[in-house]
Order: sequence, then C-alpha cells, then structure tokens
Amino acid sequence: MAQDIENKVEEAKVEEEEIIDDEFDGIDEEDLIEAGYKTHKFSLFDSPIEIATIIFMALYVVFAFCSFAIDNPNGTNLMNIFEFFFELVAKLIPGIILLVACEIHEKVELVEYNLSLNSEYMARYQMDLMDKLEKKDK
Repeated sequence: MAQDIENKVEEAKVEEEEIIDDEFDGIDEEDLIEAGYKTHKFSLFDSPIEIATIIFMALYVVFAFCSFAIDNPNGTNLMNIFEFFFELVAKLIPGIILLVACEIHEKVELVEYNLSLNSEYMARYQMDLMDKLEKKDK
C-alpha cells in the first residue's frame, strides 16, 4: 500500500514538474504588488515616534546653535567650534539610533506580512496540486 502511494507520488512529481516549468515565466515586482505583497519605502515621517524624534532633534540643533551664539558673542576660536560640533553630533546619536531602529522595525513587519502571505499562497498551491492528483487518480 505504502509503495503504491510512493509510486503515484513519484509519477505525479514528474508530470507536475513539467506542467509547472511550462507555466512559470518569472515573477516581477508588479505581480507581487498586485498579489498583495508590500514593499518598504524609506520615510522618516510615517510613524509618530519618528516624527517626534525628528522634531526634537531639529529643535535641539536650533537650541544648541542659539546657545553657542549667545555664550560666545565676540566669536571664538577654532577649537571651541570643533568641540561644539562634535558634542552636538554625540548628543544626536541616540535620536539617530532610534530612527534606524524604527525603520528596521517597519521593514521587519513588512517582511513578516509578506511571509505570511507567501505561506498562505503556498498552502493554496499545495491544496490545488493535491486536488489535481486526486482527479487524475479517479
């Protein structure tokens, strides 16, 4: 009984492989989008956390420049300017890391969605193959 089933599966595999190879023309991005797949577009203004982070970073840069200008009304030397610049960059690094983490999170969510969509399509495809095998057996 088991050997008979294995023989039928092997015969079906060969026949189905020929059918599948004939039908497969390749998949382009437009077909994936029509099927429901989503693509990730880089944007810093697509979540409230990113918007708030950018606003706070911009306000901090303005505040830092104003503070530097007020603290040094008669000008300053080159060393103080470099110190100010590197200190400003160092204080903005946590905001940049938060923005990168948000973008990675969005990308992972879309990949998870696309994988679940793909598994659903594969399950339907396998069910269709099983139905074809059952129809050929009858």
